[in-house]
Parts: sequence; structure tokens; C-alpha cells
Amino acid sequence: SSPVAAKQGSPQLLYHFLRIGVSILAAIFLVLRLAGVPPLLHADPTSDVIAYVISGIAVVLVLVGVFVLKPGVPGRKAAQTPAEYWATPKVVQKAMSVWFMVEGAATFASIGFLMTGHSVASAAMVLAIAGFWFGGPGTFENQK
Repeated sequence: SSPVAAKQGSPQLLYHFLRIGVSILAAIFLVLRLAGVPPLLHADPTSDVIAYVISGIAVVLVLVGVFVLKPGVPGRKAAQTPAEYWATPKVVQKAMSVWFMVEGAATFASIGFLMTGHSVASAAMVLAIAGFWFGGPGTFENQK
């Protein structure tokens, strides 16, 4: 019997599942805080440092994803359909590296918010999630 070639999964579907997952994670952490669940770390100078360090790392990850990795994703050619564009392995690999970097930043910032409850961590969480939401498949398909 001949081996069956594996079909590539849908990068767009992966992006949407990552987006749903990181958004639900952040929403749960926010709801816990609004429900009165205290941060995992007590408020003190150490937890403030942790909040700023985690937030700084998350912001750097977003900046690397958006300003370093994203420009490396090839744009869709005028004659290419979106399906042909996403069937290109180089496009998928580079787009996923952007998504994983920014999604990792959002997860990291969300965990920082859960741990510290600090406003700087919540700001980093919102920035990273916004960066992820606005960096979806359509941004690569439509870039020139």
C-alpha cells in the first residue's frame, strides 16, 4: 500500500483557536479579580518588581512579533487566492511564528496579572491580546 500524504491543517483555524484560548484565559483571570479573588502574590515591593518584569517581557515579545517577525511574512501576490497563499509553507511558518510570539506574550502577561493583580500587568495583557487580535490571517493576506 502507498503512504497517504498528510494534508496541512488550516493555519487560519489554528489562529482562531489560539485567539479564543488566550482571550478566555485573560477573561477568566479578570473575572476572578472582579469577583474578589486576591492576586496569588501579596502586594509588596517584590510583587511590583515581578509585575513590571513580566509586563516588560510581554511587551518586548509583542514588539518582536509585530515589528521583527511580521514584516518577514511574505505578502499575498495579486494573482494568488487566499487558499493558494496559505498553502505556501514559508507563509504558514512565518505567520505562525508571529502568532506564537504574540500569543505567548498575551499568556505571559495574563499570568502576571493573575499573580500580581498589578495595573501594569493588566495593561500589558490588553496590549498583547489586542496585538494578537489585530494580527490575524487577514493582515497577511492584504499586506502589500
